[in-house]
Amino acid sequence: MRMGTTTTLLTAEQFAQLETAEDEHFELIEGELIPFSSPTPWHAQICYRMERRVRDYFEHQAGGIAFRDIDCVLSSNMVRRPDVAIFLAARAPLIDLKKIPVPFPPDIAVEVISPSELAISVNRKALDYLRAGSQEVWLLDPENGEIFVQRDSGITLLRGSDVLASPLLPGFTVSAAELLN
Repeated sequence: MRMGTTTTLLTAEQFAQLETAEDEHFELIEGELIPFSSPTPWHAQICYRMERRVRDYFEHQAGGIAFRDIDCVLSSNMVRRPDVAIFLAARAPLIDLKKIPVPFPPDIAVEVISPSELAISVNRKALDYLRAGSQEVWLLDPENGEIFVQRDSGITLLRGSDVLASPLLPGFTVSAAELLN
């Protein structure tokens, strides 16, 4: 807090009640509204590819759902909007499709890293998801052609023809190059 200014902190519940313009995008981090800019077309294209691959997977496997840019509650004072949120069969039916934010974190959070993002903020975002209960975080770095799969047990780096797969999605595979090029 700076001298002479007062910061009003919000809860996730208050955040859900906010009315903002369609072109305004915010996350709630430790009670503070944090604005973020619209994605570039390249960023949006990678998000679309990722969501499409996961949706195609769920059409052939029982349960689960994926959403792009949906607010998810991580704690009483934190709401994040992953680029793609993947919910597995056990929790997918608990989502009210007519309400935001989703009241819990995704099972897998997917974030496309922008060139302007600092490594420390990307790492913090991944840790926020994991602490809240996400089982995996997939960090897609198109600028460097890399995917980082982060779990509580550690981080796996994928490049080029390396295949993204997960024990949470048996049979799901896609190469890093296919997603990021």
